[in-house]
Amino acid sequence: MSVFRRKEKTNDGTRYLADTYSYEFQWNGRRFSGSTGKTTKKEALAFEKRERIRVQTPRDDTSIDGAFQRWWEEKGETLSRSDTIFWRLTLLQDTLEDLLARDGLPLNLAEITTNHLARYVQIRKRQPNRRRQLPSPATINREIQLLRMVLRRAFHVWEKDFRLPNFGEVFDAEPEERVVEISETVYEKIRSHMREDYRDVMDFLVLAANRAGNVLVNHSRLLKPEDVDFDNMEITFYVKSKKPGGRRVVLPITQPMLVILANNLDNRKDAVFTYVARRTDKKASRIRGQRYPIALGSFYHEFKRAAAKAGRPELRVHDLRHTGATWVLRKTKNLKVAQKLLGHTRITTTAKYAHVLQDDFRKELEAAHNPHEIPTSAPEELPNPLLLKQKRK
Repeated sequence: MSVFRRKEKTNDGTRYLADTYSYEFQWNGRRFSGSTGKTTKKEALAFEKRERIRVQTPRDDTSIDGAFQRWWEEKGETLSRSDTIFWRLTLLQDTLEDLLARDGLPLNLAEITTNHLARYVQIRKRQPNRRRQLPSPATINREIQLLRMVLRRAFHVWEKDFRLPNFGEVFDAEPEERVVEISETVYEKIRSHMREDYRDVMDFLVLAANRAGNVLVNHSRLLKPEDVDFDNMEITFYVKSKKPGGRRVVLPITQPMLVILANNLDNRKDAVFTYVARRTDKKASRIRGQRYPIALGSFYHEFKRAAAKAGRPELRVHDLRHTGATWVLRKTKNLKVAQKLLGHTRITTTAKYAHVLQDDFRKELEAAHNPHEIPTSAPEELPNPLLLKQKRK
């Protein structure tokens, strides 16, 4: 069979390794295989059919299909979150080819104009996702940015002769990311409602001010015991980046972080943070009482459940990162320290936390302005500015 779901045999039986179908076929002595990214067999077979046609057709990297395929092989599949990038490429290709076909134009890179990009944006604004939610401006901008990467590589590296569209004209304004600080009182309430084997993760995410996706099982690389160096008291993260495997960020291990890591490090060899299975699940190869790596989705649901019980259902897991950075900035008064903690490459990205310094400055200024020394009410008789003006004349 050309499409299938990958599975493995264990002592407890056979389990599937992924929800999506994979494909595999041979052409001219070469083997082609990979993930279709599809969860139904019908969609997977359609994807595999397109792959066979693509492989059997001489590639023309001036066409949208050929250029996208070449960029994917040279750059895309080595980037972090490559599955998301592949999905966006597919969406871009399908929509752009449809737009060009409506205009009766060849499906080539050179035919893509700023007008087509503007129409693409309008189409995407009206397309709900599986949760029936319309895409945000940030989501559509990321898709346009991906197209810009492909076209710029074709123009500058492959030296294709065409005119680049004006990408800046079609980007939508994005609302500034909200910085939410969880108060210590609310934090303790959430913690008390959380599963005991999930509490260390939450504490660590605040201390390290890191994204949960860089620590727990996710598309990117999770935190492993080999990333923790007790000899040099350092911990290594691989954060979201265009670099294959993510960008390397090293943080010093503080005493509170040391206690958490020491309590969790020996539970498993493949992950730092684990949970205790409450029941046996043969399909998932889980045994009650044993420890398994905590997945990002599981922690997300547990955090939302605990936050709702604490009376703050609007809080997000990402607010733990904001909280950790805000607490550190408030105590150190140093934006550079917060920048290093967050792993930002530019101080301008960290500047959104500067309101903390402004709030502290306001409080200190209020304290300095002693109300007993500075009059807070106006004198009974003030000179009339209009009369003063007349006298000058």
